[in-house]
Amino acid sequence: MTPLEGFGPLDVLDVLILTALIYQGYALLIGSRAWNVFRGLAALAALWFLATLLGLDATSAMFDRLAPVAFLAVVVVFQPELRSALERFGRGRRKPGATGDPVQEVMTAVRELAQQRVGALVAIEQSTPLREYGRAGTELGTPVTAALLQTLFASRGPLHDGAVIVKDDVVTHAGAIFPLSDRDREEGFSVKLGTRHRAALGLSEISDALVLVVSEERGTVSVARDGVLRVDIAPAAVLAALREVYGP
Repeated sequence: MTPLEGFGPLDVLDVLILTALIYQGYALLIGSRAWNVFRGLAALAALWFLATLLGLDATSAMFDRLAPVAFLAVVVVFQPELRSALERFGRGRRKPGATGDPVQEVMTAVRELAQQRVGALVAIEQSTPLREYGRAGTELGTPVTAALLQTLFASRGPLHDGAVIVKDDVVTHAGAIFPLSDRDREEGFSVKLGTRHRAALGLSEISDALVLVVSEERGTVSVARDGVLRVDIAPAAVLAALREVYGP
């Protein structure tokens, strides 16, 4: 009897459903605070299995007694994250490009803010999750438009001084706080550049995000990526950088 003998259409459907559920669970957890906890729990589960397999009675008994309590603790502590994940699962995921061309929206906003000499800090999220930096601000989940970006930075509201995080064609967070780079002090240009530029450089050093900075003092635009800060570049270079991360 071969391993696939008796494997019918219902079995295929069963495997597809399980695969979809596992993938959705991974997609909802990745990039959140709960993802790190999940990895820790997975490591503890592996230790539990190993202790049972090797016959370590004391260790196995401890895990047997703590498991129910640990499960309830995780549910209570991460109730907001679980609720948010279920809500996102229920409304589905937004497909990139559904609201138009995000490149043109971001470019228009950056150009107008530079002309008005309004400071701005915008991070385009790539494969590295940026949600942990957005927790200091406000979660939006709003389609990216030039008008929205201009309003966020031009107003004198609580989100004015923070950064905006854009993922695909959605503004996920406003008022975000990015880590500051220390390298600029060593290179001697911290006098010329302000906190926004240090934050842009700092985020680019620990992620693959493209970070745009609008200087309110000079009315120019700078771009940080992969730990490199390009200062006061031309609009064509800004557009090229946006096209590169969004693809053709």
